[in-house]
Amino acid sequence: MSTYQYKGAGYGLPFSGPQSGHLVRRIDAPTLIANGANAGLALVATPNTGVALASTGFAQNDILEVFWVPKGTLVRKVGGYVITGEGATATIDVGVTASTETEDGTDADGWLNNASIETAGVTFGTTDATLTMGDDTVPGGELYITNGSIDILFNNAVDTAVFLIWAEVFWLGTLT
Repeated sequence: MSTYQYKGAGYGLPFSGPQSGHLVRRIDAPTLIANGANAGLALVATPNTGVALASTGFAQNDILEVFWVPKGTLVRKVGGYVITGEGATATIDVGVTASTETEDGTDADGWLNNASIETAGVTFGTTDATLTMGDDTVPGGELYITNGSIDILFNNAVDTAVFLIWAEVFWLGTLT
């Protein structure tokens, strides 16, 4: 299991002051494989050093810290759209894999549990009401009490899938 991030990622949102917006990222496994260490991925332990994704793509239980969000961010919903399906069994969880980032702690499938990325044209998400995040202590979302990330956990190996992942966020501003 490896934990990846985008090289040189930092905590921030594309706006300042209390307001809402959507974060969107295209996850393109074939391009990440083909471009090797120049694909823009890094291991969390060495965030400024490019790393090649294995020729087999993301392995089962790999984590991709897809968005880095600052303290004071309320994540309301998460979803996605499959552009190119994996073609084989392939699901992802989306949540938080570190215990200190949100008011509820770790929940690797807090927003999405076993979302299928197998077939092109599939939309997934908008936050399953049976999952814990967005349904709990803070009405309407999950509050980041420290700088943190929204993480994808690959439940299966992924080497051909291309999909969009999005998050609806509201930045409350400084929590001090």
